[in-house]
Amino acid sequence: MDRLLDVDFGAILDKLLSIFPKQRHTYLFSATMTSKVVKLQRASLSNPVRVAVNTKYTTVSTLLQSYLFFPFKYKDTYLVFLLNEMPGQSCIVFARTCNDTQRLAFLLRSLGFKAVPIHGQLSQSSRLGALNKFRSGDRNILIATDVASRGLDM
Repeated sequence: MDRLLDVDFGAILDKLLSIFPKQRHTYLFSATMTSKVVKLQRASLSNPVRVAVNTKYTTVSTLLQSYLFFPFKYKDTYLVFLLNEMPGQSCIVFARTCNDTQRLAFLLRSLGFKAVPIHGQLSQSSRLGALNKFRSGDRNILIATDVASRGLDM
């Protein structure tokens, strides 16, 4: 649900919900409970029930997460610089498209990095192979689309 609201389908969803019968079951699934999802829930559901995943599985304290802004034409250069600053460490790089994941993995491998791509256009066996290489340490850089990233369990 949060992905639909991220790309501004909110007005379309409101229109659809107004057309649907009042007596219905509506299920909203979201990996994150953003303010947009909460707003849609309040506006379109009566007596909602919220089911949440147990919070005992939280992000490990040693995980380093960063979000950096660079000029578009220098993104690849900055990525290579950052990866050189963390030699041998495992990391996941999120790319916008399937093509970007392939291009980045090829670029990084040609520069000597152990990178592997994962995205929705790969076969299931290729995706599992990429994850297994990353988990085993055979590859320490995983280039993933944001869609592929939602189902990863490391």
